[in-house]
Amino acid sequence: MNEVELLMEEVVKRLPETKEYNQYKNLLERLKAQPDLYRRVGEFRRRSIVLQMGDNTRAVHANNELQKEFRDLQNNGLSSEFLAAEHQYCHMIRRLQEKFLESAQIETDFLEE
Repeated sequence: MNEVELLMEEVVKRLPETKEYNQYKNLLERLKAQPDLYRRVGEFRRRSIVLQMGDNTRAVHANNELQKEFRDLQNNGLSSEFLAAEHQYCHMIRRLQEKFLESAQIETDFLEE
């Protein structure tokens, strides 16, 4: 393994030591202990990802409708905490990705034309 691969392995090994990861995993286990709520949260997550990944010109309206449909999840302490923890964990991963891409210095000017 080269030096970069070793460093990547170290980052991956240390992720479970982070507050964000531990909070996410803890809440995920608590959520899984309530199968109906877990399924409902899963449905919300699936549909939210489809919306985010789609080329929907009415994305804001569609997201508002999705939020209304799943308002019960926002009012449930466990599901609300889980979704917030998942968001924080994904945000941390996204920041890592951005750091890697910034330091990679790959020329991307052609994307702007």
